[in-house]
Amino acid sequence: MIDREIPLTASGQCGKFGMEQRNAGICAEEGASGRSEPLSCGPCRRPSDHSLPGDRVMDIRPLHSLFAVEVTGLDLGGPVDAATLEVLYDLFLEHAVLLFRGQSLTVSAQADFGRRLAALEAPLLARGSQLPPALRVMSEPRPGAAPSSAAWHADKTHDAEPALACIVHSLAAAPVASSIGFADQRAALALLPPGLRRRAEELRAEHRHSSRMAEHPVVRSHPVTGEAALFVNPAFTSRILNLPEAESDRLLVIMFAAATAASVSWQHDWQPGDLLLWDNRAVLHTGASSAVLQRIRIEGDRPTGTHALDMPWVMAG
Repeated sequence: MIDREIPLTASGQCGKFGMEQRNAGICAEEGASGRSEPLSCGPCRRPSDHSLPGDRVMDIRPLHSLFAVEVTGLDLGGPVDAATLEVLYDLFLEHAVLLFRGQSLTVSAQADFGRRLAALEAPLLARGSQLPPALRVMSEPRPGAAPSSAAWHADKTHDAEPALACIVHSLAAAPVASSIGFADQRAALALLPPGLRRRAEELRAEHRHSSRMAEHPVVRSHPVTGEAALFVNPAFTSRILNLPEAESDRLLVIMFAAATAASVSWQHDWQPGDLLLWDNRAVLHTGASSAVLQRIRIEGDRPTGTHALDMPWVMAG
């Protein structure tokens, strides 16, 4: 097992991050047989393409009506120029989950891809240092590091600085018979009744796992886009602070239902060569761990709320 921090240096450059309003238009085509499918039927965004240097075209295919796209026309194991990386970064911010098929990356190549993404984002974060977030590289999950496969979660919310993003690659030479689910927490927030949503923006919750514990806002503001997202999860969120236990439990039941609703969820069945990149600040995920999945995690910053005074902290027992 590999479990080490890779020091990074600031690039001094940042990618553009113009966000387009998510298209709610109806598309007649759904995913073909054998492709990743939405968990629930509904309108989907239209496929599009992005022109790249050298007359290359990167095709974008929607996987869900609200988030998640498949990106084709790229070999991430080869050279990825700066312009292409900035387009991918924009797509990452807008769609939260990117799927690349038919890839073959070594751990070092996958880490380099994550390092370059981190270097794009670091100057955009409100951090005291301009160094990109640290990278943690793992060949398999550490014992006790993740909840059970049935539990929806965002990585490391029990820490003061949860993970920023994850890059998981299914090794081409290994048979894969597992799946992973995602749920868009920007859309989940909109499912709450208006009164509860306004109340949630003023609340904070406790997140626990083993001996680690942290407090975070119930509604998180994305540090780059400013988009609000629900920021509780069934695996780690233990209670809402400053509320009676019964009221905390009642609200969490409602919030967890919104966070994992079928209308905001999408499931992907792993195939050899698949690579998934997701924004840990915008989506929850759930899925069985597997030794054939090669993982990179980009460490993040401290979550801030949309209204409440934020004082994130963490305790190690």
